[in-house]
Amino acid sequence: MRYSNIEKHTPLKRERLDPNHYTLSLIREAEWLGMMDKQTVDSIQKQFMVLLGDLIIKYTKGESTSVKIETGQRIMLSILYCIDACTRSFASPQDAINLLTLSSIKEIYQAGLETVESCLRETEQSYQEIKNNKLDIPNEAYQSTIDQALPDFFEKYDVLFSAQDTMTSIDYPLLFDDMKMQGIFYIKQYIHKLDLETQFCRLFAPEEVTQLLYNYGRVYGIDYREALINIFEIILTNSIFSVLAGNKASELCITQLQLGYLREKFKDLASSQCLSTISEAVEALIGKLEIDQPELKKYMRDFIAVLMPRFVCAMENNTLANVIILDREENLQVDIIFNEGDRLDNDSFCSLVEEIMEHTDPAEKAEFISNGVQTLGDFIDVLEADCLYGDEFRAVFDTLGDLELSVLARIVYMEELRSDSSSFSLLNAAEQDANRQWQVEYGRFVQSLSPDRLKSVEKHILSAVQVGDF
Repeated sequence: MRYSNIEKHTPLKRERLDPNHYTLSLIREAEWLGMMDKQTVDSIQKQFMVLLGDLIIKYTKGESTSVKIETGQRIMLSILYCIDACTRSFASPQDAINLLTLSSIKEIYQAGLETVESCLRETEQSYQEIKNNKLDIPNEAYQSTIDQALPDFFEKYDVLFSAQDTMTSIDYPLLFDDMKMQGIFYIKQYIHKLDLETQFCRLFAPEEVTQLLYNYGRVYGIDYREALINIFEIILTNSIFSVLAGNKASELCITQLQLGYLREKFKDLASSQCLSTISEAVEALIGKLEIDQPELKKYMRDFIAVLMPRFVCAMENNTLANVIILDREENLQVDIIFNEGDRLDNDSFCSLVEEIMEHTDPAEKAEFISNGVQTLGDFIDVLEADCLYGDEFRAVFDTLGDLELSVLARIVYMEELRSDSSSFSLLNAAEQDANRQWQVEYGRFVQSLSPDRLKSVEKHILSAVQVGDF
């Protein structure tokens, strides 16, 4: 009993609260710690329901006091999102508890709603700035995210009834993306980080950036124009080693001879010495490029922790050319078996997906896709379009040859190949967790291949990333 009393009076810690359900977890913890009595909790719950009823009437324009369960749940989550915006703004959870105890839920909701609306206005302004300053780089994910996905979010975003939703499809990956966030607060941090990355990338000549991405694609056997790659990461990595190789801070080109010099420079250094050398190079970049924004400086410094494991592994396995991208004609270029013609426009693609979904037999579906899709980009889009389920993925993969399967593997297992291509195992990689459903299904398909076919696909994969000895 004595232990229980000690626990009950333990101060409320912010880290114990759920950031996506902040207010509810705050109330739950406060009640458990005896900081809020049951009568107060019951009163708050009743106020929630009254507020929900008010918003349902507003949602139905006064025509009804009831909606579908799913709609009611969505509106309640929207209410909680706005209330969280208010309660989470207090540095101390105790101050937020005092607010919940002394103020009405409706007042707190209104304050939170104003915070969300203000955030929306600020984020729209930030979006306009990044749209006006976007990179002139032919990467589909980057361009479509800025030109289509983000405007689509602002058009669809519903502050009143779906404040927690992120109703858009953002393909471009950030280096550091907080995907636990929701709604406008997620979009705000996304645009802010995208802006930081873009500011850095704009310090380099567009033609040099394009050439670097082209060489990157040649090393990994992918089309950089369609791949889901982070441009900032690729540029920052090469700029770090470019400085260490003796180039100017604004130069991205690294030659084969310079790669040999870098290998010699690092080969006898301990990991701590490598870390110190790379950290000094980042500081040199910051100084020579005259970067004065504190957040961008921190963003660059935080990347060191991402880079170091890859770099150490590459040094140990003599695969440094998978981390440092060389500007050389010897970079191997895979023959992509998908045509490189124009991709389908949005209407044509939507029609294609509708036709695919009309087929119910997996074999017929696979044959239709095989005949109707000509480019790699469209093929990936079909895999991600929610028009295939279960065995239908296998039927589609069954239509591909070993070279085509290797192209997909380079997309799905890019990180594994970048880290250590010398010990890459397709079967081991396929056992790892994947982000997207089609990648999960691809992994299952790979695990069902015969040993001989696995070896054949691996040969095609590694032919594109092994760059030889220097």
